[in-house]
Amino acid sequence: MKQDWDPDELIVAWTLVEDDWRLLGNKTGATRLGFALLLKYFEIAGEFPSYGEQFPRRRWSS
Repeated sequence: MKQDWDPDELIVAWTLVEDDWRLLGNKTGATRLGFALLLKYFEIAGEFPSYGEQFPRRRWSS
């Protein structure tokens, strides 16, 4: 999984769209967030992550 993303790339790849929201409809709390992350990760990488460090991290620039 790519680790260095431009802000525009992050928005396009990780924003939930209408169909994503339908899938999240019956989830709540941490389950909802976890499901959303796994869903978008799978869409991008074509596989599920093995560990949390595979998700891109926000790097603050000065």
